[in-house]
Amino acid sequence: MRTADQSAEDIVASVLMFLASEPERLARFFILTGLRVDTIRAASRTPGFAASVLDYVLADEKLLLAFASGAEVKSEELAHVRRNLIRAPEPQGDRPQTLTLMGPSNMARRFGTTPR
Repeated sequence: MRTADQSAEDIVASVLMFLASEPERLARFFILTGLRVDTIRAASRTPGFAASVLDYVLADEKLLLAFASGAEVKSEELAHVRRNLIRAPEPQGDRPQTLTLMGPSNMARRFGTTPR
């Protein structure tokens, strides 16, 4: 897999297929995000879904390294793709601007799919 040749959506699809390849990984993703089999399709059409999935993988180094190894991509490239998805506005004044990443625990709230 080459990130330069693929869109962020293609990369996220690869991440989701990677998660689905092992039931334990997929179960953990659903538990931590609050998403379910019946809600993930609708959530995937919302703005920010791709960024949130990448945030989920980037927040877990072991998972990130396993995905990067299997996909033959550098973990730094995934971080670069994530940064390019939602660029922060240019800093105003002397205050440095930081990009706030949404953690996996915020994903369900963001997509309106709170755990039951």
